[in-house]
Amino acid sequence: MQRLLVADSVDSTVNSARTGHVMRRRRRPSSRPRGYPRVGTNGQSMVEVAFLIPVFMILVFGIIDFGLGIRTYISLTNATREGARFAAVGNPPGSYPSECDGTTTTTVVGRVCVVSEGVNRAHISGVTVEYPDGEAAGSSVIVSATYTYHYVTPLGDMISFFTGGALTETLQLSTSTDMRLE
Repeated sequence: MQRLLVADSVDSTVNSARTGHVMRRRRRPSSRPRGYPRVGTNGQSMVEVAFLIPVFMILVFGIIDFGLGIRTYISLTNATREGARFAAVGNPPGSYPSECDGTTTTTVVGRVCVVSEGVNRAHISGVTVEYPDGEAAGSSVIVSATYTYHYVTPLGDMISFFTGGALTETLQLSTSTDMRLE
C-alpha cells in the first residue's frame, strides 16, 4: 500500500496495488484549532510590522508636512500679491524687519506681514520691495518674501536617521509677485 502525504488537504489518497482501486482515508484532525498559525510563526508578524511602521509613519508625516508646507506657500504667495497690489497704487515700500510686526498696514512690507494668514511671522526671513525701472507709472514693482518652514512632524528627524542627514531641518520657501505701477 502506498501513502500520499498531503499536508494541507482534508483527504489523502491511498492506491492499492492488489485491487487497483482508490480508497479515501480521512486525515486525523490536527491538534491545533483551525485558523491558528503554526508553531514558530508568531514572531513573523511582529517583524513585518516592525519593518512597515517606519515606512508608514514617514508616508503619513510626509503627507501632513507637504499639506502644511503648501498651505504656507500659498499664504505667502497671496501676501506678496496683496503687497504688490498695495505698492502698485502708490504706497511706500517700508523696511524689513522693523515693519513686519503684524500691526503696520501703511507700508508694503507691513501689509505683506499682516496679510500672511496662518504663517508664523517669526519665520519670515525677508520681505523686499524693488522698483527695477523706477517708480514712474507703467513701471513694475516686485515684492518678494522668503519663509523658513520648520517641519511640524518628526519627518525631518526620521528621514535624516535613515539617510544620514540628507534632509535639512528646514525648507526655504520663497515667492515673488510682479505688478505694474498705476
